[in-house]
Amino acid sequence: MSHKFSITRRRAAALALSGLGTALLPQSVAAQTYPERMIRVIVPFPAGGIVDNTTRALTARLSTAFNQQFLIENKGGAGGTVGTVEVVRAAPDGYTLLTTFDTHAVSDQLYKLSYNPHKDLAPVALIATSPLALVVHPSVPANSVAELVALAKAKPDALNYASTGIGSSNQLTTELFNTIAGIKITHVPYRGGAPAIADIVAGQVQVMFVSVPSVLEHIRAGKLKALAVTTAQRIPVLPDVPTIATTYPGFEVQSWVGMLAPAATPRPIVEKLNASVRAALKTPDLKSWLDAQSLVPVDEPPEAFGRFLENEGRKWSDVIQKNNIRLN
Repeated sequence: MSHKFSITRRRAAALALSGLGTALLPQSVAAQTYPERMIRVIVPFPAGGIVDNTTRALTARLSTAFNQQFLIENKGGAGGTVGTVEVVRAAPDGYTLLTTFDTHAVSDQLYKLSYNPHKDLAPVALIATSPLALVVHPSVPANSVAELVALAKAKPDALNYASTGIGSSNQLTTELFNTIAGIKITHVPYRGGAPAIADIVAGQVQVMFVSVPSVLEHIRAGKLKALAVTTAQRIPVLPDVPTIATTYPGFEVQSWVGMLAPAATPRPIVEKLNASVRAALKTPDLKSWLDAQSLVPVDEPPEAFGRFLENEGRKWSDVIQKNNIRLN
């Protein structure tokens, strides 16, 4: 006698409560009922930064769309790897997600990791991109990229640049700029964006490549001078600030925020999350919030985000190797 294996709704509910339901249910069924409980979103950085603020703005809309709570947990440390490894080890059921940014794509080139950031996490959605601004303290006698480069060449030991830490996008972008411009501005790493920005506003350091949302108020208040932005085109919130590509054609760098899940998360759940994120980004209130932050929403499938991460890793590999950037 043969017996067909089946799972009743009652049995499926019991398994879901025990954490086994997604593993046993057919993936399409799991996606249809997902989500059935609270979703944890780990932000591997302190509260108040671009990743945290974007995550909270986005998940507020996702919570309404899914009629489920999204619990944000900030777990910073080691350039985002502490929080990331927790997601890597989580059950691949769609109930533990990660939102992260730039350094994730190169973390395996900077740290000795117990996981592979490109294989052990499934790309869900590239949420938004943001330009960086090249800013200087008002005391710096330079009002353009060309004048800054001339100053750095004339006084090679006079300028320092701030970053949010070794291997950060601030450092990588500045080292790329150093190479292209043929200069050497000295690196001063900080533990996070807040102290780095505080010190450049105070004049303790002179130069910084930094995400526009982080310094827009300081630029508008005259506490920092914006010499250029790193996008291919000028940006609406700083219409009078030229691009670095005007001086060095082809120079283009973008900061970004994205969502990932454990690698074995069922594909239908990944697609459902991706579709929901893209729909949320099109709502007028969230789009208005993103515009105010100079964040550009991205409307692409998971595969595109995966290719983006691979390209970012390759893009920065040469900069990391040439400058011997290592953390341990």
